[in-house]
Amino acid sequence: MQAGPRLVITGTAIALAALTLAGCSPASDGAKTAASAKPKASAGVESTGAADDADADAEAAAAAPGACLIGDWVLADDQMQAFYDQVNADLTEYGIVYDPTGTAGLSFADDGTYAYTPNLTLAVDIAGLPAAATMSGTLAGQYTADATTVTTDHDTNGLTMDVTVDGVAMDGTPVTEQILASPIASSAYDCSGDTPVVQFSTGPATVPLTLTRG
Repeated sequence: MQAGPRLVITGTAIALAALTLAGCSPASDGAKTAASAKPKASAGVESTGAADDADADAEAAAAAPGACLIGDWVLADDQMQAFYDQVNADLTEYGIVYDPTGTAGLSFADDGTYAYTPNLTLAVDIAGLPAAATMSGTLAGQYTADATTVTTDHDTNGLTMDVTVDGVAMDGTPVTEQILASPIASSAYDCSGDTPVVQFSTGPATVPLTLTRG
């Protein structure tokens, strides 16, 4: 009879961890389109004017909030470990320990869309009860960003999760549905280094995770 509550705790903890990692996001379209009107070039300098316009557009795009997030990124295994180390610290009182293996892809496009593609296995110990979860597929949607914060809107859930608890297979669908139904994720980010650093929330705490180019 004790297995019931333990299974609930397992599912909730897995959902929390997966949810917080699924919740990154990027640059706002409004910021990208804030360009002032340009004067017409005379016929004699038309080609030069076009080149100048292209340069100005490129500079404006590069300066737009969140532009540094655009690209294909990876949360490497050491970053996943750092995240779940904090999750484990948060769950100490429940006796739950995660041991992650794998990575997750995170892409931000200049059209305001993002995709999260985990390839992750979690070994879980719940006070001596063994469990495991494998997540794959894609969570995709739209994102916006200002100068310091990126926010995602999860609108297409293609994630799949296989869960076993004490050797018994369980349906992971409710967990992925819970991820999709959760509030929009909002995270602080910093682009002062070579690649972006995003603050991922575990709920009680935040963890700075460094993205690497995919």
